[in-house]
Amino acid sequence: MRYLRRRAMGLAAALCLTPLLGLHAAHAQTDWPKRTLKIVVPYPAGGTADAMGRLVANKLGGALKASVVVENIPGGATVPGALAVMRDAADGHTLLMASDNTLNVNHWLLKDARYDGDRDFMPVTVLNTYPHWLIVNPQGSYKSLDDLVKAIQARPGKVSISVNTIGGAAHLALDNWRRQNGLNFEIVPYRGSPPAVTDLIGGHTDAHLDVVGSSIPHARSGRVLPVAVLQGAPIKEFPKAVTQDPRDPKALVVQSNLSVVMRAGTPQAVLDKVYAVLRAGARDEDFAHTLSMLSLDPVLLEPAKAKAFLLQETKRYGVLVEKSGLEKQ
Repeated sequence: MRYLRRRAMGLAAALCLTPLLGLHAAHAQTDWPKRTLKIVVPYPAGGTADAMGRLVANKLGGALKASVVVENIPGGATVPGALAVMRDAADGHTLLMASDNTLNVNHWLLKDARYDGDRDFMPVTVLNTYPHWLIVNPQGSYKSLDDLVKAIQARPGKVSISVNTIGGAAHLALDNWRRQNGLNFEIVPYRGSPPAVTDLIGGHTDAHLDVVGSSIPHARSGRVLPVAVLQGAPIKEFPKAVTQDPRDPKALVVQSNLSVVMRAGTPQAVLDKVYAVLRAGARDEDFAHTLSMLSLDPVLLEPAKAKAFLLQETKRYGVLVEKSGLEKQ
């Protein structure tokens, strides 16, 4: 996470120093694209990944003067979306917006994923990080992370914290925090953020660990209260939410990313060309505005560094899954 944070902080300067030379070079290497491009988003329309997928489509379409469509294939732990990309030719005309679950976690938790994230996909870039936070009902008993921890200690097994899915980055980080601190509370998995937030507001759970971009509208309206940002950097809009030290093994930290990938076997010149377009597009005002509204941090690792980072992420998640005791389903 610290490496990604440094990359994000240095992105603006790097972009200013490297104009479109890489993009021009990529144009000279290949006549791609030859037909309509498709971006598969393995999540429902309207979510954070969908918003980023449409932003990528806009950048590619504008720079390449090509037709780009976004196809949402939600559900199934992102497996249907990944397999849809696997069925298309490895010629660079189909891209996948891939989360940690898609590339790093499913390998450890699914018996029949029918693909391997490290083997079967080539990263164009790690596009952005997903900041997470812990939110509570402002009408409830807890106004801070300390309040919540004290309640867990006073009433073992009685406090409930929800997550958006079983075995995701949030679930694994929360389980690790529980073990590292000797805490006893219930982790309640949901299918997505909306039902989890609804139940939190309704008083059915005590707290919810969520992607900031998914629940920030509710925080802005005052329906939920952020009590902790699960990374080292604060969310400027909510300065009272305490941050967590990524160097502290007992801190509640969630590291999660969104990557743009293509099928293994796609020509390297095509990956480099897409990366050059996205790197250039990251200077645009609409790119910065979209990330700001969703409280996302840009990363834009180049393909080789993205590959190395994602291989390490698969190993990191393997350790977390093993310690969690979750079995392959």
